Amino acid sequence: RLPRPVGLGLAAPFARPARTLVTLAAVAFGATAVIFAVGLHSSLSRAEAAQNQSATVPVQIQQGGPGGGPNQSPTPAQFATMTAALRAQPGTARDVSIYAAGVKVAGVTENVTAFAFGGDSSWTGYSLITGRWYRAPGEVAVNTAFLNASGLAVGDTATVNTGTAQVTVRITGEVFEPSREPRLYGSAQTLPGVATAENFYQTDVGLRPGTGAAAYMSSVNNALGSQSPFAATGPDGGKFYSIASELIGLLSLMVAIAAGLGVLNTVLMTTRDRVHDLGVFKSLGMRPSQVLTMVVCWIIVPAVLAGAIAAPVAVALNTATLHAMAGTAHTGVPASFTQVFGPLRLAVLALAALVIAVLGALLPASWAARARPATALRAE
Repeated sequence: RLPRPVGLGLAAPFARPARTLVTLAAVAFGATAVIFAVGLHSSLSRAEAAQNQSATVPVQIQQGGPGGGPNQSPTPAQFATMTAALRAQPGTARDVSIYAAGVKVAGVTENVTAFAFGGDSSWTGYSLITGRWYRAPGEVAVNTAFLNASGLAVGDTATVNTGTAQVTVRITGEVFEPSREPRLYGSAQTLPGVATAENFYQTDVGLRPGTGAAAYMSSVNNALGSQSPFAATGPDGGKFYSIASELIGLLSLMVAIAAGLGVLNTVLMTTRDRVHDLGVFKSLGMRPSQVLTMVVCWIIVPAVLAGAIAAPVAVALNTATLHAMAGTAHTGVPASFTQVFGPLRLAVLALAALVIAVLGALLPASWAARARPATALRAE
């Protein structure tokens, strides 16, 4: 058996169904915005980590050191010095050099950028939309723009002209790489002629557990010296993801506040309509805390229904938004980017509807609780 104030409060929405629907819509809209913002933030964080590979490649060696000149390719001796400096660091777990050059692919009118890895690259952590990373000579992974430009699909073969040789490769996977430019990824053995000093792109470095990236980069740069054309840096994922997350979070906060104000308005109207009942209840001995409980319970039922509606709507909205953003970036989306709502997390986030409703109802509920019986009856 429910306490009398709770029972009276839960029954109140059925007396004003139209007003209850307005409250439900306002709370559902606000809760959807909150859940959507949290989910999209998680999705964009995964996309950012996947694009810059910060979890697997915290350090990169690139040209741009103090000893490098414009349009000057590193010499074999400088490469050897750089490699020795990396291997001498106790925090180095693994490394692989990457070379990039434009190649011709049959059926693709524009130049394709080929990335040739000079060693094992399976640990670098590229996110795959479909298929798998290349494993053997003759296999390559490509980005979505390549598939769109070539009309090929994962599992098909392509003919690549690197300038020194023409090779037939099999596409094993679609890489998440937002770019309008077609790209393919393979080993130096698969793409002969690409892995040259003139085409050096960067060296990816993986660190041993417990090794700090900042201290490691400082140590490597000191070891390379002031005459080296190389410099150790961190991955640069750009500021797009953080800016997008902040804007979406701000917009969602504004929507949630608007929803709370909508609840305040409807509860205030209901409080004014029922001012006589409140005066009678208080005359019969209802305590201020019981009045507060009763008024807050007026919005519990629509808030629970709003949370049940908001959760699946926010999930669908998050998925649709990610695919729309990916479409403008000329890429597909890995399934893991949209799978950010576990059942428990979604259930907890759905409580946002209850929080918004309660916060919106507190002000008129407090007025009703403080009002004296004579004041309430006189207000009628």
